[in-house]
Amino acid sequence: MSAELTDVERAIETVINQFHCYAVKGQKEYLTPNEMQELVVQKLPHLGKCVGPLDEKIECMGDPDEAKLEFGEYWDMMGDAAKGCRRK
Repeated sequence: MSAELTDVERAIETVINQFHCYAVKGQKEYLTPNEMQELVVQKLPHLGKCVGPLDEKIECMGDPDEAKLEFGEYWDMMGDAAKGCRRK
């Protein structure tokens, strides 16, 4: 079945693909805090600016080179960021 994706399905696919794009740089299934910060700066410049807790969550992850943000945590952070911007 090759039905065209809806706008929402394409948006979800994009969020998933961005995680894998940045995680693939190190051939792994997680992001470091530095990689997450790079993703936010490059791909979410407006969303990242309107949500202070996103930066705080990245900082709370610990050592920028050792901490691991797995996909479920990344997905939760994206949801929190979107909710934060919606409220403003």
